[in-house]
Amino acid sequence: MKVRIIIFISGWLFGAAGFWAFQRLNASSPSSGFIYPVTAHLYRMSIHQDKQAIFKDWVNWHSREKEAINATMEREKMYAEAVFRDTVNDPGVIYWLAISGEGGKNYDISPLPADQKHKAYMKQILVKGSGSVLKTEFLMLPPFAESSIGIHQLQEK
Repeated sequence: MKVRIIIFISGWLFGAAGFWAFQRLNASSPSSGFIYPVTAHLYRMSIHQDKQAIFKDWVNWHSREKEAINATMEREKMYAEAVFRDTVNDPGVIYWLAISGEGGKNYDISPLPADQKHKAYMKQILVKGSGSVLKTEFLMLPPFAESSIGIHQLQEK
């Protein structure tokens, strides 16, 4: 009887260890566990010089309404967004980094109030036709981020 218990426990431990090792190997491979691809886009846009106060209000609005804005990111399959501005060499240009999954819904067609307000801000501060998308050469995500995004995508499904 003792031998059977020892064999059972040993088998269970080796099985669990093998499963853990397989998961770790799988988590370290590129795009592992993703249901849909994750992409990074960097947009370059000019802002109207006479709309600096509105731009500053838009930036502050993101801090004030962070919870409402974060709620819009789920439907867009947006994992991270960041806006950069070169305040020394080219203060009239912003760079917008978006890390997202394929298949998200565009904010342009969103019924959410935060998306509507964002759209109104963009219409006021961006110079029409000034946008360009920089080419993404590669996207690096550490294993913990890949794993987290993969689990999130599984939960969405």
